[in-house]
Amino acid sequence: MKIKVKVPASTSNLGPGFDSIGMAIDSYLEIEASISESWVFSHKSEILSDLPVDETHYIARMVNHFCRQLNVEPFCLKVTMTSDIPLARGLGSSGSALIASLLIVNVVRELNLTTDELIQLLTAEEGHPDNVVPSLIGGLVAGFHRGESCYYQPLPVIDWPMFVVIPNYELKTADARDALPQRFNFEDSVKASAISNVLVASLSQKNYDLAGQMMMQDVFHEPFRKHLIKDYDKLRELLGNRGYVFLSGAGPTLFIMTKPGESNIKAWLQHEFSDYEIRQVKPDNIGAICNVME
Repeated sequence: MKIKVKVPASTSNLGPGFDSIGMAIDSYLEIEASISESWVFSHKSEILSDLPVDETHYIARMVNHFCRQLNVEPFCLKVTMTSDIPLARGLGSSGSALIASLLIVNVVRELNLTTDELIQLLTAEEGHPDNVVPSLIGGLVAGFHRGESCYYQPLPVIDWPMFVVIPNYELKTADARDALPQRFNFEDSVKASAISNVLVASLSQKNYDLAGQMMMQDVFHEPFRKHLIKDYDKLRELLGNRGYVFLSGAGPTLFIMTKPGESNIKAWLQHEFSDYEIRQVKPDNIGAICNVME
């Protein structure tokens, strides 16, 4: 049995859609795996070169975790991995690996889990749906996870030009979480809720000017994390009225949505932020793919 898995990256939060809204984008984790007597990993992408090659690998640990959770016999794999999803940059690298792990368990043990069952397991593990749900099913998705339930609704994908500004340093999600307040007062909670409500409504109507304005007014997390992000304020100021910018996930990657007709944005970004990797990205509407060949 040979298993092939392809999982897209994701951008999440979209400003005020904190822990709720995410979109799959066209960078990918790809895995080829076969049953083995022990865990062995071969990494074909430079960004994966520092990862373990044995049973301590995140995917090995998650496969074993899901086997225990689903009460099936554990197994080992020989795995070849490629990826262009930067690690610890706010583009859903851990979420894509989590999805791959569960899909592999699902096919190896012939569990035939439904999409909803996969989503429940993934969001229970991740704690929020904004990365794993869009990466699993594709597109732009709003979701809410509570207890053992996940409620989600696909939205029209953003069709304006989009870019990611990827720094050369990592930001661990745990460190970004530590920057957040433990509580919000009532006034701030009402404001944050209203902004996120307008964001969802404007995305559903493809009113991207209004959506962008809401993306720039987050009060849930960006005000508390921006000190961790070099050039956060600089990019917002320089971009001006040509588009909108928000933190991708917990950061440190910055995500830009630009107005149609704005020319040479990528070249301008590369000039102004020469120490960063600049990518133009598109939505992925397909989501994760898992194929088995006997």
